[in-house]
Amino acid sequence: MIKKLLMAAAVVVMAVPAAQGSRRSEVSVSYGVAPVTDWIDSYSDMLTGLFTNANTDLKGWGAVTVGYSFRLIGSLRLGAQVVYSSNTQEVRGAGSEIRNRYWSLLPNVKWNWMNLKVVSFYSRLGAGASFSRSEVGGESDKSTQFAFQVSPVGVEVGGRVAAYAEAGIGTSGCLLVGVRYRF
Repeated sequence: MIKKLLMAAAVVVMAVPAAQGSRRSEVSVSYGVAPVTDWIDSYSDMLTGLFTNANTDLKGWGAVTVGYSFRLIGSLRLGAQVVYSSNTQEVRGAGSEIRNRYWSLLPNVKWNWMNLKVVSFYSRLGAGASFSRSEVGGESDKSTQFAFQVSPVGVEVGGRVAAYAEAGIGTSGCLLVGVRYRF
């Protein structure tokens, strides 16, 4: 499953620049806090605890996102992002833990709505699929779920190489910080 996801991303990255000619491309890497995958696991723990008296503790580290986009027309960009996040749910009293891993593929659109010399502001919207794997004891379970990222406000500072931050909600997180390179 992961191999297929990475191969699809590689095909997009290689095919799009050839098809677009001289349009500008960009690659980005970011870290995001509080992805919705952690929220979902946290709320499912609370609901399960109401019925089973199980006391769980969720530990997650956030999400890493790698993306590629190209300028379609004007200040509108089209691209895709691959997101990885994981968390661990410790079941207190039972001595067991649940390990959750998420790989997501999000086609997205980005609109730069204010461009200054070194600073630009943008919005990003993405929707796709998340492939999850949960392991507890010797058993594992896989599933595919809807994934999204809505970032109404983002800011980039720089030129060819820029730092950026986004505020929003979704698979990549609620607050993202990263770096991008345009070529």
